Amino acid sequence: MDIKYLSEPRLDHPDMIAAWPGMGYIAKISADYLRRRLSARLFAEATYFHNMLVYNNGVGDLSPVRHRFYASVERNLIICVGDAQPSIPEESVRLAERVVDLAEKFGVRRMWTMAAYPTEYTDEPKVFGIYTDESMREALEGNGVNIIKEEGVVNGLNGVVIGVAKRRGIPGACLMGDIKYANVPQHLSSRAVLIKLAAILKLELDTTLLEKRARRLDASIRKRLESFEDEADLLPISDKRPDYIS
Repeated sequence: MDIKYLSEPRLDHPDMIAAWPGMGYIAKISADYLRRRLSARLFAEATYFHNMLVYNNGVGDLSPVRHRFYASVERNLIICVGDAQPSIPEESVRLAERVVDLAEKFGVRRMWTMAAYPTEYTDEPKVFGIYTDESMREALEGNGVNIIKEEGVVNGLNGVVIGVAKRRGIPGACLMGDIKYANVPQHLSSRAVLIKLAAILKLELDTTLLEKRARRLDASIRKRLESFEDEADLLPISDKRPDYIS
């Protein structure tokens, strides 16, 4: 798996953000939103293929997955956004190695990733964090990120890549936002994470659009739930009710 360079931006020990889809799509939503708001430019790309053959009208071909690298020279920042996670753990480690190869090439000083923290929050989503080097702690706590004290795991590349970076001497941290739904885009949680990350990196970032998307999505979900409740009221009532629903 090689990285194809389209150009080589001039950066001075930049920070790097890396993101792949996960629960609530927090990481990918956040990274895509940030690169667009910063007008970051595509400068490199890595491609691998899904463990499948896709066919249409009898014709089959491999299904490519692209991982794109963008640079904002003005903000001294690299943003990596992947289309999908590898299906095999060994591929995740190999891809993380290639990402960190690029980080070393450009002298990246800190690596940042994002992920979901499933809870049943009722107000605004909170942001939690873990880090791979004590030097990252102050930046997190100083900007209101709650350090997670108990044991746990960060599954997938959003965790693996900062682990690989640590082994190469690059400190990293993962910011995790509260989510309510694992398979529904969590724009409000993405916004919460981006606000913290922007504060850490000293970026001015307007997140109004993410908030509007979140409100529209929440309204749609509530409407569907109300529709399901209305339909349930029309069902015949059984004398023998189940003790649980699976």
